[in-house]
Amino acid sequence: MTQKITRVETSLLRVPLDQRTITDSQSTVSAVEFLQVTLTTDAGLVGRGMNWSYTPGLRAAQVMVTENYEPLLVGQDPAMRKELVRRMFFSNHFVGRVGASRVGIAAVEFALWDIACKAVELPLWRYLGPCRDKVKAYSTDGGWLSWSQAELVKDVQRLVARGFDAVKIKLGRPDPREDIERVAAVRHAVGPKVRVMTDVNCAWTLSTARQWGARLDEHDVAWLEEPMMPEDIKAHAELARAIRVPIAVGETLFTKYSFRDYLEAGAASIVQPDATKLLGIDEWLEVAALASAYNVPVIPHTNVQQKLHVQLAAATPGCVFVENCYESLNEIWEEPVYVKDGFYTLPEQPGVGLEIKRSVLEKHRIG
Repeated sequence: MTQKITRVETSLLRVPLDQRTITDSQSTVSAVEFLQVTLTTDAGLVGRGMNWSYTPGLRAAQVMVTENYEPLLVGQDPAMRKELVRRMFFSNHFVGRVGASRVGIAAVEFALWDIACKAVELPLWRYLGPCRDKVKAYSTDGGWLSWSQAELVKDVQRLVARGFDAVKIKLGRPDPREDIERVAAVRHAVGPKVRVMTDVNCAWTLSTARQWGARLDEHDVAWLEEPMMPEDIKAHAELARAIRVPIAVGETLFTKYSFRDYLEAGAASIVQPDATKLLGIDEWLEVAALASAYNVPVIPHTNVQQKLHVQLAAATPGCVFVENCYESLNEIWEEPVYVKDGFYTLPEQPGVGLEIKRSVLEKHRIG
């Protein structure tokens, strides 16, 4: 059935975290902004996508959708998703090829996928063709840099008691000795069977990463995430040759070409693509296929978009598990996904599943 897009609508909202303000080496987060994009077709189907930011400024992406992309979408067949994404991308020559322009495209692309899944009455993971019916989770929700060492240990113990057997903690204290002490305390608290991962959020230099990244091996750390600025692939390749701990990257990579360059350079042992940072689901799947060709596992970066990434993981053989973060925001979604005994539930409602509850839109809408 051929249909046409008849309407493009957007909503911008800011939702506070129902937990303590959290910090990593670069950011302090107390609320998250969301852009909801709604596409309506003449066949009566409604597709919804979203994107997000933990800093203000998502209005720029909203403007890109309403002023730049809407004229390219109205009257078009939503099944022509890849061509519509191409047109939106090449409309941005003098505005920007990443950042707000790409954030807006991804939100639209999710809505186009939502229409495709709803047309056949399947959730995304079943539409793609699953390789598993449950997805392993690891938690970041207890490892924030602003926690004292005692709070950090208490939180990771709480998470392990809930059923998580893998936890991630933040690094990037002014004195790296503190980072190592915190890792040692966590390892002692959780024992040898729980996986412990670390994330620097790009704060270290190469010399710091060489010296202190090597020390992480003493505590059986599963990976060192984003140790340095993501643009410096050469430094990551040097670090990967210098230390035993695997290097993970992807949260701040925005194109499949960046992932290709990391893999070709041997600069990453784990890739963490985020569909909300790329051009959407199609580019995420391309990155996952590329990683498979290099025998490198895919572990999606996730803050608020777990519901999307658990479905992609269910359809990706090389996807080991999915991050669990900002759990207090689960309830903003229609049909939320939860972690039980260390595994995510999977949604069964048709579509991509990025529809924000009407009550949340009405309460937290801005602009």
